[in-house]
Amino acid sequence: MVEFGFDLKHLFPQPIIRVQADSLHPKVLSTGPRAHPFIPYQRQRGVGQPAVPPGGPSCELSQIVDVMGQLSAVAQGLRYPVTTAAKLAPDQVVYLLADKDAAGRWSVAGLLKVGTKDLFVFDNKGSCRRANQTPAILDFYVHESRQRRGLGKQLFQRMLDEQGWTAGKCSVDRPSEKLLAFLGKHYGLVSTIPQGNHFVLYEGFFEDPHAKIVSARSRVPDGRDRSQSQGHHLRQTQTQVQTQQQKQQQQQGLGTGQTIGNPRHYRRDTLNQGSGASLAASLHERGPWTTSMDYMAGSRGRRGDH
Repeated sequence: MVEFGFDLKHLFPQPIIRVQADSLHPKVLSTGPRAHPFIPYQRQRGVGQPAVPPGGPSCELSQIVDVMGQLSAVAQGLRYPVTTAAKLAPDQVVYLLADKDAAGRWSVAGLLKVGTKDLFVFDNKGSCRRANQTPAILDFYVHESRQRRGLGKQLFQRMLDEQGWTAGKCSVDRPSEKLLAFLGKHYGLVSTIPQGNHFVLYEGFFEDPHAKIVSARSRVPDGRDRSQSQGHHLRQTQTQVQTQQQKQQQQQGLGTGQTIGNPRHYRRDTLNQGSGASLAASLHERGPWTTSMDYMAGSRGRRGDH
């Protein structure tokens, strides 16, 4: 277990506590207004504001989260910790487990970090689907000296009960071999659905009819779901617009099959076609100076329009 240089009793009124981002930031108490509201009190001693001493429950919880996150990274062979107090997102939750040793001293024994993720996943048939607000297991660690005593099961089950989740509906981020064995032993999760990312999904993940999971191909640009009839209507509308554009071009005398793909290249395209002969002849009938100046002015005008 992990011992700290401060008393844990006031932090753990019960063996398992729930920690969120807003409880990890120190609360700064002031006795008067700040001279500079964007400068911390610690840097405003010259204006009569006392410096706030370090410490307090928030700082102690932050220290516990950082230490346990580092131990979890070492146990999993990671270069950087997954869990830190500074990077804990507002929609993420950390569960901390404390336990007594033989001498009756409290120590921290485990950490479990969870949250929700919007994922593109593959179902059992290999179709790509979007899963919104998917429950995700992000980090799980029990100290080596307290493993195989049921503490991990207590911590994980407490999280499921408070979050209202079931183990089979959770995605697992980069699970270790120990975590895979843990889920198989205590929750019967063995068969996985192959994914193209680093999340692991288990069989039964897509069986909930109320899950926020839709086909990745059946979404309109603004994110709303659409049916096959809506998609057919969109394709039909696009065809009608293209037909109307072709009719307008024919009425303007462009001729059948001629379209303006890019207005900037219309002059060049016209000269390359048969109709360019009359245009070139009209230019040669003018004086050389007038023709050159008109062409240059036209080029500058087109550049300005760009």
